[in-house]
Amino acid sequence: MSGLLKKINPLGSSTLESGNANVNKDEQVLAELGYKQEFNRTYDFLSSFSFALSISGLMGTISITYLYPLWAGGPACAVWCWFAGCLGCLCIAWSVAEITSCFPTSGGMYYVITHVTPKKYVPLLCWIDAWLYFTGAITGCCSTDFGAATLLMNVIQMASDYTYNPSRGHITAVAILVILSHGAINSLPGSVLASVTKYYCFVNIGATIGLIVTLLAKCPEFNTRQYTFGQVINSTGWDADGWAFLFGFLQVSWVMTCYDATSRMSEEAYNAAYLTPLAIASALTTTAVLGWVLVIVITLTMGTDLDRILNTGSGQPIVEIYHIAMGKTGAIAYLSLAFVVIWFCGAVAMCYTARGLWSFARDGGLPYSNFWYNLDPRTKAPLRCVWLICLINSLLVLINLGSNIAMNAIFSACAICTDWSYIIVLFLFALNREKMGVPRGPFHMGKLSKFVMLYGVTWTVFLSIVFIFPNYMPVNKENMNYTVVILGAVFIGAGGWYAIDAKKWFKGPLGNVDVDESADTQSGSSGDKIDSVSEENIETQEKQ
Repeated sequence: MSGLLKKINPLGSSTLESGNANVNKDEQVLAELGYKQEFNRTYDFLSSFSFALSISGLMGTISITYLYPLWAGGPACAVWCWFAGCLGCLCIAWSVAEITSCFPTSGGMYYVITHVTPKKYVPLLCWIDAWLYFTGAITGCCSTDFGAATLLMNVIQMASDYTYNPSRGHITAVAILVILSHGAINSLPGSVLASVTKYYCFVNIGATIGLIVTLLAKCPEFNTRQYTFGQVINSTGWDADGWAFLFGFLQVSWVMTCYDATSRMSEEAYNAAYLTPLAIASALTTTAVLGWVLVIVITLTMGTDLDRILNTGSGQPIVEIYHIAMGKTGAIAYLSLAFVVIWFCGAVAMCYTARGLWSFARDGGLPYSNFWYNLDPRTKAPLRCVWLICLINSLLVLINLGSNIAMNAIFSACAICTDWSYIIVLFLFALNREKMGVPRGPFHMGKLSKFVMLYGVTWTVFLSIVFIFPNYMPVNKENMNYTVVILGAVFIGAGGWYAIDAKKWFKGPLGNVDVDESADTQSGSSGDKIDSVSEENIETQEKQ
Protein backbone atom coordinates (compact mmCIF):
# COMPACT_ATOMS: atom_id res chain seq x y z
CA MET A 1 0.00 0.00 0.00
CA SER A 2 3.01 2.32 0.09
CA GLY A 3 2.22 3.66 -3.37
CA LEU A 4 -1.49 4.08 -2.84
CA LEU A 5 -1.40 7.45 -1.13
CA LYS A 6 0.41 9.20 -3.98
CA LYS A 7 -2.36 8.14 -6.34
CA ILE A 8 -5.19 9.67 -4.32
CA ASN A 9 -7.14 12.28 -6.23
CA PRO A 10 -9.15 14.21 -3.58
CA LEU A 11 -12.77 14.94 -4.32
CA GLY A 12 -12.23 18.69 -4.06
CA SER A 13 -13.77 21.25 -1.79
CA SER A 14 -17.07 21.73 -3.55
CA THR A 15 -20.23 20.09 -2.31
CA LEU A 16 -21.42 17.55 -4.87
CA GLU A 17 -24.90 16.30 -5.54
CA SER A 18 -25.69 12.94 -4.01
CA GLY A 19 -25.78 10.54 -6.91
CA ASN A 20 -23.96 7.88 -8.89
CA ALA A 21 -21.14 10.17 -10.05
CA ASN A 22 -20.39 11.18 -6.48
CA VAL A 23 -20.60 7.61 -5.19
CA ASN A 24 -18.24 6.42 -7.91
CA LYS A 25 -15.68 9.08 -6.94
CA ASP A 26 -15.97 8.06 -3.30
CA GLU A 27 -15.48 4.42 -4.25
CA GLN A 28 -12.46 5.35 -6.33
CA VAL A 29 -10.84 7.21 -3.43
CA LEU A 30 -11.60 4.29 -1.10
CA ALA A 31 -10.09 1.86 -3.61
CA GLU A 32 -6.96 4.02 -3.81
CA LEU A 33 -6.73 3.76 -0.02
CA GLY A 34 -6.77 0.00 -0.46
CA TYR A 35 -10.36 -1.01 0.29
CA LYS A 36 -13.41 -2.01 -1.69
CA GLN A 37 -16.85 -0.48 -1.24
CA GLU A 38 -19.00 -2.72 0.97
CA PHE A 39 -21.38 -0.41 2.85
CA ASN A 40 -24.18 1.46 1.13
CA ARG A 41 -23.50 5.23 0.97
CA THR A 42 -26.51 6.96 2.52
CA TYR A 43 -25.03 9.86 4.55
CA ASP A 44 -25.12 13.37 3.06
CA PHE A 45 -23.74 16.44 4.87
CA LEU A 46 -26.81 17.00 7.07
CA SER A 47 -26.80 13.34 8.15
CA SER A 48 -23.07 13.46 8.91
CA PHE A 49 -23.35 16.78 10.78
CA SER A 50 -26.28 15.48 12.80
CA PHE A 51 -24.40 12.23 13.51
CA ALA A 52 -21.39 14.19 14.81
CA LEU A 53 -23.60 16.47 16.89
CA SER A 54 -25.50 13.49 18.33
CA ILE A 55 -22.26 12.07 19.72
CA SER A 56 -21.70 15.13 21.91
CA GLY A 57 -25.27 14.99 23.24
CA LEU A 58 -25.22 18.67 24.24
CA MET A 59 -27.95 19.27 26.85
CA GLY A 60 -28.12 15.58 27.73
CA THR A 61 -24.45 14.85 28.33
CA ILE A 62 -23.81 18.27 29.87
CA SER A 63 -26.60 17.56 32.35
CA ILE A 64 -25.21 14.24 33.58
CA THR A 65 -21.59 15.48 33.81
CA TYR A 66 -22.23 18.89 35.41
CA LEU A 67 -21.45 17.41 38.82
CA TYR A 68 -17.73 17.01 37.97
CA PRO A 69 -16.75 20.70 37.75
CA LEU A 70 -19.26 21.58 40.47
CA TRP A 71 -17.59 19.44 43.14
CA ALA A 72 -14.10 20.20 41.78
CA GLY A 73 -14.30 23.98 42.09
CA GLY A 74 -17.86 25.22 42.27
CA PRO A 75 -19.52 27.74 39.93
CA ALA A 76 -16.36 29.33 38.50
CA CYS A 77 -14.91 25.90 37.77
CA ALA A 78 -17.99 24.89 35.75
CA VAL A 79 -17.86 28.04 33.62
CA TRP A 80 -14.14 28.39 32.99
CA CYS A 81 -13.23 24.71 32.69
CA TRP A 82 -15.69 24.45 29.81
CA PHE A 83 -14.27 27.55 28.11
CA ALA A 84 -10.59 26.60 28.48
CA GLY A 85 -11.24 22.91 27.93
CA CYS A 86 -13.17 23.32 24.70
CA LEU A 87 -10.24 25.26 23.17
CA GLY A 88 -8.04 22.19 23.59
CA CYS A 89 -10.83 19.87 22.49
CA LEU A 90 -11.47 21.92 19.34
CA CYS A 91 -7.79 21.68 18.43
CA ILE A 92 -8.10 17.90 18.48
CA ALA A 93 -11.45 17.97 16.64
CA TRP A 94 -10.23 20.18 13.78
CA SER A 95 -7.01 18.15 13.54
CA VAL A 96 -8.95 14.90 13.29
CA ALA A 97 -11.15 16.52 10.64
CA GLU A 98 -8.11 17.47 8.54
CA ILE A 99 -6.67 13.96 8.80
CA THR A 100 -10.04 12.42 7.91
CA SER A 101 -10.01 14.52 4.74
CA CYS A 102 -6.79 12.75 3.71
CA PHE A 103 -8.00 9.28 4.67
CA PRO A 104 -11.83 8.93 4.52
CA THR A 105 -12.09 5.34 5.72
CA SER A 106 -13.84 3.57 8.59
CA GLY A 107 -10.40 2.51 9.82
CA GLY A 108 -10.14 5.94 11.38
CA MET A 109 -6.94 7.09 13.04
CA TYR A 110 -5.05 3.82 13.31
CA TYR A 111 -5.12 3.47 9.51
CA VAL A 112 -3.31 6.83 9.17
CA ILE A 113 -0.26 5.51 11.03
CA THR A 114 0.61 3.45 7.94
CA HIS A 115 1.37 6.64 6.01
CA VAL A 116 3.11 8.78 8.65
CA THR A 117 5.37 6.24 10.38
CA PRO A 118 8.50 4.36 9.27
CA LYS A 119 7.46 0.93 8.08
CA LYS A 120 9.12 -1.06 10.87
CA TYR A 121 7.07 0.71 13.55
CA VAL A 122 3.70 0.52 11.78
CA PRO A 123 2.37 -2.80 13.16
CA LEU A 124 3.12 -2.03 16.83
CA LEU A 125 1.83 1.56 16.72
CA CYS A 126 -1.30 0.56 14.79
CA TRP A 127 -1.94 -2.21 17.28
CA ILE A 128 -1.58 0.00 20.38
CA ASP A 129 -3.55 2.85 18.81
CA ALA A 130 -6.41 0.59 17.76
CA TRP A 131 -6.79 -0.97 21.21
CA LEU A 132 -6.65 2.43 22.90
CA TYR A 133 -9.43 3.56 20.60
CA PHE A 134 -11.61 0.51 21.15
CA THR A 135 -11.17 0.70 24.91
CA GLY A 136 -12.24 4.34 24.82
CA ALA A 137 -15.08 3.82 22.35
CA ILE A 138 -16.56 0.81 24.14
CA THR A 139 -16.29 2.43 27.58
CA GLY A 140 -17.81 5.53 25.98
CA CYS A 141 -20.83 3.50 24.88
CA CYS A 142 -21.05 1.96 28.33
CA SER A 143 -20.79 5.24 30.24
CA THR A 144 -23.35 6.90 27.96
CA ASP A 145 -25.88 4.12 28.46
CA PHE A 146 -25.22 4.04 32.19
CA GLY A 147 -25.70 7.82 32.35
CA ALA A 148 -28.97 7.53 30.44
CA ALA A 149 -30.24 4.84 32.80
CA THR A 150 -29.26 6.85 35.87
CA LEU A 151 -31.04 9.93 34.54
CA LEU A 152 -34.21 7.98 33.74
CA MET A 153 -34.31 6.56 37.26
CA ASN A 154 -33.78 10.08 38.65
CA VAL A 155 -36.85 11.24 36.70
CA ILE A 156 -38.93 8.40 38.13
CA GLN A 157 -37.62 9.18 41.60
CA MET A 158 -38.60 12.85 41.30
CA ALA A 159 -42.02 11.98 39.87
CA SER A 160 -42.65 9.81 42.96
CA ASP A 161 -41.78 12.75 45.25
CA TYR A 162 -38.74 10.74 46.33
CA THR A 163 -40.78 7.91 47.82
CA TYR A 164 -38.95 5.62 45.41
CA ASN A 165 -35.17 5.32 45.67
CA PRO A 166 -33.60 3.33 42.83
CA SER A 167 -31.08 0.74 43.94
CA ARG A 168 -27.85 -0.03 42.14
CA GLY A 169 -29.48 -3.18 40.87
CA HIS A 170 -32.39 -1.24 39.34
CA ILE A 171 -30.06 1.24 37.61
CA THR A 172 -27.86 -1.58 36.31
CA ALA A 173 -30.87 -3.49 34.94
CA VAL A 174 -32.18 -0.39 33.15
CA ALA A 175 -28.70 0.28 31.74
CA ILE A 176 -28.65 -3.21 30.24
CA LEU A 177 -32.08 -2.60 28.69
CA VAL A 178 -30.78 0.64 27.16
CA ILE A 179 -27.78 -1.25 25.76
CA LEU A 180 -30.03 -3.89 24.21
CA SER A 181 -32.26 -1.21 22.66
CA HIS A 182 -29.19 0.27 20.99
CA GLY A 183 -28.24 -3.14 19.71
CA ALA A 184 -31.71 -3.47 18.19
CA ILE A 185 -31.66 -0.13 16.32
CA ASN A 186 -28.13 -0.78 15.06
CA SER A 187 -29.31 -4.10 13.64
CA LEU A 188 -31.48 -2.20 11.15
CA PRO A 189 -30.20 -1.11 7.71
CA GLY A 190 -27.76 1.79 7.86
CA SER A 191 -30.14 3.86 5.74
CA VAL A 192 -32.68 3.78 8.59
CA LEU A 193 -30.25 5.28 11.12
CA ALA A 194 -29.06 7.78 8.50
CA SER A 195 -32.64 8.92 7.87
CA VAL A 196 -33.43 9.22 11.58
CA THR A 197 -30.12 10.94 12.27
CA LYS A 198 -30.51 13.42 9.42
CA TYR A 199 -32.98 15.70 11.17
CA TYR A 200 -32.04 14.87 14.74
CA CYS A 201 -29.65 17.83 14.87
CA PHE A 202 -32.70 20.10 14.97
CA VAL A 203 -34.02 18.21 18.00
CA ASN A 204 -30.61 18.37 19.67
CA ILE A 205 -30.05 22.08 19.08
CA GLY A 206 -33.71 22.94 19.70
CA ALA A 207 -33.74 21.09 23.03
CA THR A 208 -30.59 22.90 24.16
CA ILE A 209 -31.90 26.34 23.20
CA GLY A 210 -35.28 25.51 24.74
CA LEU A 211 -33.61 24.55 28.02
CA ILE A 212 -31.57 27.78 28.05
CA VAL A 213 -34.66 29.92 27.46
CA THR A 214 -36.78 28.04 30.02
CA LEU A 215 -34.12 28.27 32.74
CA LEU A 216 -33.82 32.03 32.19
CA ALA A 217 -37.58 32.52 32.08
CA LYS A 218 -38.56 30.33 35.04
CA CYS A 219 -35.69 30.91 37.48
CA PRO A 220 -37.00 32.89 40.48
CA GLU A 221 -33.63 34.53 41.23
CA PHE A 222 -30.31 34.69 39.36
CA ASN A 223 -26.93 34.32 41.00
CA THR A 224 -24.61 37.33 40.93
CA ARG A 225 -21.93 37.68 38.27
CA GLN A 226 -19.27 37.43 40.98
CA TYR A 227 -20.69 34.12 42.22
CA THR A 228 -21.24 32.68 38.73
CA PHE A 229 -17.87 33.57 37.23
CA GLY A 230 -15.62 34.01 40.25
CA GLN A 231 -16.69 31.79 43.17
CA VAL A 232 -14.39 28.79 43.72
CA ILE A 233 -15.60 26.14 46.17
CA ASN A 234 -13.43 23.04 46.56
CA SER A 235 -15.42 19.97 47.64
CA THR A 236 -12.84 17.32 46.73
CA GLY A 237 -10.84 17.16 49.97
CA TRP A 238 -7.63 18.26 48.21
CA ASP A 239 -5.93 21.14 50.06
CA ALA A 240 -4.85 22.97 46.90
CA ASP A 241 -7.86 24.65 45.28
CA GLY A 242 -5.96 25.16 42.03
CA TRP A 243 -5.21 21.45 41.72
CA ALA A 244 -8.78 20.43 42.56
CA PHE A 245 -10.03 22.95 39.97
CA LEU A 246 -8.37 20.91 37.21
CA PHE A 247 -10.67 17.93 37.80
CA GLY A 248 -13.46 20.08 36.39
CA PHE A 249 -12.08 19.52 32.90
CA LEU A 250 -13.55 16.01 32.94
CA GLN A 251 -16.95 17.35 31.88
CA VAL A 252 -15.87 19.00 28.64
CA SER A 253 -13.39 16.19 27.92
CA TRP A 254 -16.14 13.58 28.15
CA VAL A 255 -18.79 15.57 26.26
CA MET A 256 -16.40 16.58 23.47
CA THR A 257 -14.68 13.31 22.71
CA CYS A 258 -14.85 10.56 20.07
CA TYR A 259 -13.96 13.17 17.45
CA ASP A 260 -13.34 10.62 14.72
CA ALA A 261 -16.68 8.85 15.24
CA THR A 262 -18.06 10.44 12.08
CA SER A 263 -14.92 9.52 10.15
CA ARG A 264 -15.78 5.90 10.96
CA MET A 265 -18.88 6.49 8.83
CA SER A 266 -16.85 7.77 5.86
CA GLU A 267 -17.45 4.63 3.84
CA GLU A 268 -21.19 5.31 4.09
CA ALA A 269 -21.01 9.03 3.21
CA TYR A 270 -21.18 11.01 -0.01
CA ASN A 271 -18.18 13.23 -0.85
CA ALA A 272 -16.53 11.82 2.26
CA ALA A 273 -13.15 13.51 1.79
CA TYR A 274 -14.72 16.95 2.24
CA LEU A 275 -18.18 16.70 3.78
CA THR A 276 -17.23 14.28 6.57
CA PRO A 277 -14.43 16.47 8.02
CA LEU A 278 -16.62 19.55 7.53
CA ALA A 279 -19.33 17.83 9.58
CA ILE A 280 -16.84 16.96 12.35
CA ALA A 281 -15.42 20.49 12.61
CA SER A 282 -18.77 22.30 12.42
CA ALA A 283 -20.58 19.94 14.84
CA LEU A 284 -17.88 20.13 17.51
CA THR A 285 -17.65 23.91 17.18
CA THR A 286 -21.43 24.11 17.61
CA THR A 287 -21.14 21.93 20.71
CA ALA A 288 -18.40 24.14 22.18
CA VAL A 289 -20.35 27.38 21.72
CA LEU A 290 -23.83 26.17 22.70
CA GLY A 291 -22.36 24.10 25.52
CA TRP A 292 -20.64 27.09 27.11
CA VAL A 293 -23.83 29.16 26.94
CA LEU A 294 -25.78 26.31 28.59
CA VAL A 295 -23.17 25.84 31.34
CA ILE A 296 -23.23 29.58 32.12
CA VAL A 297 -27.04 29.61 32.28
CA ILE A 298 -27.17 26.52 34.53
CA THR A 299 -24.60 28.10 36.86
CA LEU A 300 -26.48 31.41 36.82
CA THR A 301 -29.80 29.81 37.81
CA MET A 302 -28.79 27.03 40.23
CA GLY A 303 -28.92 29.03 43.47
CA THR A 304 -26.13 29.30 46.03
CA ASP A 305 -26.85 26.37 48.36
CA LEU A 306 -24.07 24.17 47.00
CA ASP A 307 -24.24 21.66 49.86
CA ARG A 308 -27.90 20.96 49.09
CA ILE A 309 -27.15 20.59 45.36
CA LEU A 310 -24.14 18.29 45.78
CA ASN A 311 -25.76 16.14 48.46
CA THR A 312 -29.11 15.68 46.74
CA GLY A 313 -30.78 12.34 47.29
CA SER A 314 -30.66 11.50 43.58
CA GLY A 315 -26.87 11.76 43.47
CA GLN A 316 -27.19 14.01 40.41
CA PRO A 317 -26.84 17.75 41.16
CA ILE A 318 -28.52 18.66 37.87
CA VAL A 319 -31.78 17.10 39.08
CA GLU A 320 -31.85 19.44 42.07
CA ILE A 321 -30.74 22.43 39.96
CA TYR A 322 -33.55 21.98 37.43
CA HIS A 323 -36.00 21.51 40.29
CA ILE A 324 -34.86 24.78 41.91
CA ALA A 325 -34.92 26.74 38.65
CA MET A 326 -38.02 25.32 36.91
CA GLY A 327 -40.09 23.53 39.51
CA LYS A 328 -41.05 19.86 39.51
CA THR A 329 -43.01 19.80 36.24
CA GLY A 330 -40.39 21.69 34.24
CA ALA A 331 -37.58 19.62 35.71
CA ILE A 332 -39.28 16.32 34.85
CA ALA A 333 -40.00 17.53 31.30
CA TYR A 334 -36.43 18.58 30.55
CA LEU A 335 -34.81 15.65 32.33
CA SER A 336 -36.99 13.33 30.24
CA LEU A 337 -35.89 15.18 27.10
CA ALA A 338 -32.28 14.90 28.26
CA PHE A 339 -32.76 11.13 28.55
CA VAL A 340 -33.97 10.98 24.93
CA VAL A 341 -30.94 12.99 23.78
CA ILE A 342 -28.52 10.75 25.69
CA TRP A 343 -30.28 7.62 24.44
CA PHE A 344 -29.73 8.75 20.87
CA CYS A 345 -26.12 9.63 21.69
CA GLY A 346 -25.63 6.05 22.86
CA ALA A 347 -27.22 4.69 19.68
CA VAL A 348 -24.80 6.51 17.38
CA ALA A 349 -21.90 5.64 19.72
CA MET A 350 -22.61 1.95 19.23
CA CYS A 351 -22.96 2.55 15.48
CA TYR A 352 -19.48 4.01 14.95
CA THR A 353 -17.83 1.65 17.45
CA ALA A 354 -19.22 -1.32 15.53
CA ARG A 355 -17.84 0.13 12.27
CA GLY A 356 -14.46 0.55 13.92
CA LEU A 357 -14.39 -3.06 15.12
CA TRP A 358 -15.50 -4.25 11.69
CA SER A 359 -12.71 -2.31 9.96
CA PHE A 360 -10.10 -3.69 12.40
CA ALA A 361 -11.34 -7.19 11.66
CA ARG A 362 -11.04 -6.34 7.95
CA ASP A 363 -7.33 -5.79 8.58
CA GLY A 364 -7.06 -9.04 10.54
CA GLY A 365 -6.61 -7.33 13.91
CA LEU A 366 -9.20 -9.26 15.96
CA PRO A 367 -9.13 -12.89 17.07
CA TYR A 368 -11.09 -14.84 14.44
CA SER A 369 -11.29 -11.78 12.20
CA ASN A 370 -13.00 -13.70 9.41
CA PHE A 371 -15.98 -14.19 11.75
CA TRP A 372 -16.25 -10.55 12.85
CA TYR A 373 -15.54 -9.16 9.37
CA ASN A 374 -19.10 -9.66 8.24
CA LEU A 375 -21.93 -7.52 6.92
CA ASP A 376 -25.45 -8.87 7.08
CA PRO A 377 -26.47 -9.43 3.43
CA ARG A 378 -29.93 -7.95 4.01
CA THR A 379 -29.22 -4.89 6.17
CA LYS A 380 -25.54 -4.29 5.29
CA ALA A 381 -24.94 -3.80 9.03
CA PRO A 382 -22.03 -5.35 11.02
CA LEU A 383 -24.42 -7.28 13.26
CA ARG A 384 -21.83 -9.51 14.88
CA CYS A 385 -19.77 -6.51 15.99
CA VAL A 386 -22.91 -4.73 17.22
CA TRP A 387 -23.92 -7.57 19.50
CA LEU A 388 -20.36 -8.17 20.67
CA ILE A 389 -20.38 -4.57 21.94
CA CYS A 390 -23.75 -5.18 23.61
CA LEU A 391 -22.30 -8.19 25.44
CA ILE A 392 -19.15 -6.34 26.58
CA ASN A 393 -21.09 -3.28 27.77
CA SER A 394 -23.65 -5.41 29.62
CA LEU A 395 -20.78 -7.00 31.52
CA LEU A 396 -19.11 -3.63 32.18
CA VAL A 397 -22.20 -2.04 33.76
CA LEU A 398 -22.25 -4.88 36.29
CA ILE A 399 -19.30 -3.04 37.89
CA ASN A 400 -21.91 -0.66 39.30
CA LEU A 401 -23.22 -3.44 41.55
CA GLY A 402 -19.91 -3.41 43.38
CA SER A 403 -18.74 0.21 43.27
CA ASN A 404 -20.21 3.41 41.89
CA ILE A 405 -16.78 5.05 42.10
CA ALA A 406 -15.27 2.30 39.96
CA MET A 407 -18.10 2.84 37.49
CA ASN A 408 -17.19 6.54 37.32
CA ALA A 409 -13.68 5.51 36.26
CA ILE A 410 -15.29 4.36 33.02
CA PHE A 411 -16.05 8.02 32.23
CA SER A 412 -12.39 9.00 32.70
CA ALA A 413 -11.15 5.98 30.76
CA CYS A 414 -13.36 6.92 27.81
CA ALA A 415 -11.91 10.44 27.58
CA ILE A 416 -8.27 9.44 28.09
CA CYS A 417 -8.15 6.33 25.88
CA THR A 418 -9.90 7.87 22.88
CA ASP A 419 -7.90 11.09 23.11
CA TRP A 420 -4.62 9.17 23.32
CA SER A 421 -5.58 7.18 20.24
CA TYR A 422 -5.91 10.54 18.46
CA ILE A 423 -2.82 12.33 19.74
CA ILE A 424 -0.49 9.48 18.74
CA VAL A 425 -1.64 10.04 15.17
CA LEU A 426 -1.75 13.84 15.49
CA PHE A 427 1.86 13.92 16.70
CA LEU A 428 3.09 11.64 13.92
CA PHE A 429 1.03 13.46 11.27
CA ALA A 430 2.30 16.90 12.32
CA LEU A 431 5.88 15.63 12.48
CA ASN A 432 6.04 13.45 9.36
CA ARG A 433 3.33 14.53 6.89
CA GLU A 434 5.58 16.63 4.66
CA LYS A 435 8.61 14.39 5.12
CA MET A 436 6.65 11.29 4.03
CA GLY A 437 4.91 13.05 1.15
CA VAL A 438 1.34 12.95 2.43
CA PRO A 439 -0.76 15.40 0.35
CA ARG A 440 -3.40 17.53 2.05
CA GLY A 441 -7.04 16.62 1.60
CA PRO A 442 -9.61 19.17 0.42
CA PHE A 443 -10.32 20.16 4.06
CA HIS A 444 -7.33 21.54 5.96
CA MET A 445 -6.17 24.37 8.23
CA GLY A 446 -3.25 25.51 6.09
CA LYS A 447 -0.24 26.88 7.98
CA LEU A 448 -2.04 26.54 11.30
CA SER A 449 -2.24 22.74 11.05
CA LYS A 450 1.00 21.86 12.82
CA PHE A 451 0.49 24.34 15.67
CA VAL A 452 -3.13 23.24 16.24
CA MET A 453 -2.19 19.55 16.24
CA LEU A 454 0.74 19.97 18.63
CA TYR A 455 -1.37 22.11 20.98
CA GLY A 456 -4.00 19.35 21.01
CA VAL A 457 -1.30 16.79 21.83
CA THR A 458 0.13 18.90 24.67
CA TRP A 459 -3.33 19.56 26.10
CA THR A 460 -4.24 15.88 26.14
CA VAL A 461 -0.99 14.82 27.82
CA PHE A 462 -1.57 17.46 30.51
CA LEU A 463 -5.16 16.35 31.18
CA SER A 464 -4.21 12.67 31.21
CA ILE A 465 -1.85 13.33 34.11
CA VAL A 466 -4.63 15.10 36.01
CA PHE A 467 -7.29 12.47 35.36
CA ILE A 468 -5.32 9.54 36.76
CA PHE A 469 -5.04 11.15 40.21
CA PRO A 470 -7.67 10.39 42.89
CA ASN A 471 -10.64 12.72 42.63
CA TYR A 472 -11.28 12.69 46.39
CA MET A 473 -9.08 12.95 49.47
CA PRO A 474 -8.34 11.10 51.66
CA VAL A 475 -8.12 8.09 49.37
CA ASN A 476 -9.62 4.73 50.28
CA LYS A 477 -10.70 1.67 48.34
CA GLU A 478 -14.18 3.12 47.85
CA ASN A 479 -13.18 6.44 46.26
CA MET A 480 -9.95 5.41 44.53
CA ASN A 481 -9.66 6.55 40.90
CA TYR A 482 -9.33 3.31 38.95
CA THR A 483 -8.67 5.01 35.61
CA VAL A 484 -4.95 4.27 35.86
CA VAL A 485 -5.80 0.58 36.30
CA ILE A 486 -7.80 0.59 33.07
CA LEU A 487 -5.06 2.46 31.19
CA GLY A 488 -2.41 0.15 32.55
CA ALA A 489 -4.44 -2.87 31.52
CA VAL A 490 -4.71 -1.54 27.95
CA PHE A 491 -0.99 -0.79 27.55
CA ILE A 492 0.22 -3.92 29.33
CA GLY A 493 -2.45 -6.16 27.79
CA ALA A 494 -2.13 -4.90 24.22
CA GLY A 495 1.66 -4.57 24.43
CA GLY A 496 2.07 -8.00 25.98
CA TRP A 497 -0.27 -9.62 23.46
CA TYR A 498 1.69 -8.03 20.63
CA ALA A 499 5.08 -9.09 22.02
CA ILE A 500 4.01 -12.67 22.70
CA ASP A 501 1.85 -13.41 19.68
CA ALA A 502 0.37 -10.62 17.54
CA LYS A 503 3.70 -9.45 16.11
CA LYS A 504 3.88 -12.77 14.26
CA TRP A 505 0.76 -12.10 12.22
CA PHE A 506 -0.47 -8.51 12.56
CA LYS A 507 1.06 -6.28 9.87
CA GLY A 508 -1.17 -3.22 10.17
CA PRO A 509 -3.79 -2.09 7.62
CA LEU A 510 -3.30 -4.28 4.56
CA GLY A 511 -6.27 -3.40 2.34
CA ASN A 512 -8.48 -5.82 0.47
CA VAL A 513 -8.40 -4.55 -3.11
CA ASP A 514 -5.78 -4.16 -5.80
CA VAL A 515 -4.89 -0.58 -6.68
CA ASP A 516 -5.75 -1.09 -10.34
CA GLU A 517 -9.12 -2.67 -9.63
CA SER A 518 -11.87 -0.26 -10.65
CA ALA A 519 -14.29 1.13 -8.12
CA ASP A 520 -17.21 -0.12 -10.16
CA THR A 521 -16.05 -3.68 -9.63
CA GLN A 522 -16.11 -3.15 -5.88
CA SER A 523 -19.75 -2.12 -5.60
CA GLY A 524 -22.11 -4.55 -3.92
CA SER A 525 -19.44 -7.14 -3.23
CA SER A 526 -20.19 -7.89 0.40
CA GLY A 527 -22.24 -10.88 1.38
CA ASP A 528 -23.04 -13.12 4.26
CA LYS A 529 -19.39 -14.06 4.51
CA ILE A 530 -16.51 -11.91 3.31
CA ASP A 531 -13.24 -13.71 2.71
CA SER A 532 -11.03 -10.88 1.50
CA VAL A 533 -9.18 -10.20 4.75
CA SER A 534 -5.47 -10.81 4.42
CA GLU A 535 -5.07 -14.58 4.11
CA GLU A 536 -1.89 -14.47 6.17
CA ASN A 537 -3.66 -12.85 9.12
CA ILE A 538 -6.76 -15.03 8.95
CA GLU A 539 -4.87 -18.31 8.66
CA THR A 540 -2.74 -17.37 11.64
CA GLN A 541 -5.83 -16.46 13.65
CA GLU A 542 -7.49 -19.78 12.89
CA LYS A 543 -4.48 -21.70 14.20
CA GLN A 544 -4.82 -20.06 17.62
